[in-house]
Amino acid sequence: MRCVHLEGSPAAMGEAFGEGFRVEIHELARLRMANALTQARVYGRREADEGDLLKLATVCLDAAAAYHPEGHAELLGIARGALLRPEEIMALGGLTDLRDALAWGGPLEAFGGCTGFLVPAAKMQSGGLRFGQTWDLGTDNQPFVVAVHRQPDVGPATWCVTTVGCLSLMGINEHGLAVGTTNLRTLDARAGVPYLNLIHRALTSADVGEAIQAIESAHRAGAHSYFLADARGHAAVVECTATRSEVRCLGATSQVQTNHCQAAEHAALEGDTPRASSEARLARMRGLLAGAEPLDDAHLRGFLGDREGGALAINRDDVDGISTNAAMLAAPAEGRLEICQGAPDQGGWLPFGPAARLDQPPPMGPA
Repeated sequence: MRCVHLEGSPAAMGEAFGEGFRVEIHELARLRMANALTQARVYGRREADEGDLLKLATVCLDAAAAYHPEGHAELLGIARGALLRPEEIMALGGLTDLRDALAWGGPLEAFGGCTGFLVPAAKMQSGGLRFGQTWDLGTDNQPFVVAVHRQPDVGPATWCVTTVGCLSLMGINEHGLAVGTTNLRTLDARAGVPYLNLIHRALTSADVGEAIQAIESAHRAGAHSYFLADARGHAAVVECTATRSEVRCLGATSQVQTNHCQAAEHAALEGDTPRASSEARLARMRGLLAGAEPLDDAHLRGFLGDREGGALAINRDDVDGISTNAAMLAAPAEGRLEICQGAPDQGGWLPFGPAARLDQPPPMGPA
């Protein structure tokens, strides 16, 4: 996986990111805008064009600026560096939320989605809770995945996985707070703060409590679940629609979330989710976590790479255009993050976090 080092003010970090990956950002933006419009037309039965999408993105820009000015300044910097309009960068990063707002509840790709888990310390051989997830998206997005280390002038350093030109998707900060997400889809999607802006803000938090408040207080654009775990041993899943949220704190048993709502109140708002895939992955991961105790990190990496179930598996390779683009495993108490690009069972896991303590920061650039 390519590694990027950004430092300085939010605006400076954004400009460097945008300029360094300008060509790829333009290509990914075209792919993602086409995806959003296709979803609205084919599945949501709503005709929309690029102008409709960018109008929606403009409203989201205003909401994101009020919610987290630093993240907004970085997004504007990306736009300047990439030579794109801010609303185009917002549409690039906020794909799933803006797509849902255009489609108003149409179905996702038949087998799309991610699988995440929280494992309590008592279940681990070495102690210390773990957070892990796959990140599944269109196979054509995989070449644009990057690891980004941000060292801002103010606030904690962060290490995350994302795509070129986008804010944070899943990662850890220097305090040991790890954040990740799985997509949900509900009918209350609207113009608001997209999920990457929420994650980017949550990664500035000192602990799970602060991150929960940051997510729940936002005027959210769409539905996602957010995994939060910190170095103090606290962890939770925050399951959100655009207008509602439920916090499930980690107790004595592991928690798993895929791509359907587990809160009954939220399920009543769901659009057509990838139900067969989501429920199969939920059951499979729960079974794997319960059947191998005590667990170690090798177990967990193996579970993220599990291919049982074929098209309904946790780890997929171009199933109906969807692939596991990346995966991560975090040990917050140790400040440790492991990441991989592509299928987790094909190796390539990279230490990338506070505990890696690289002698030199990873190089900036698309090479």
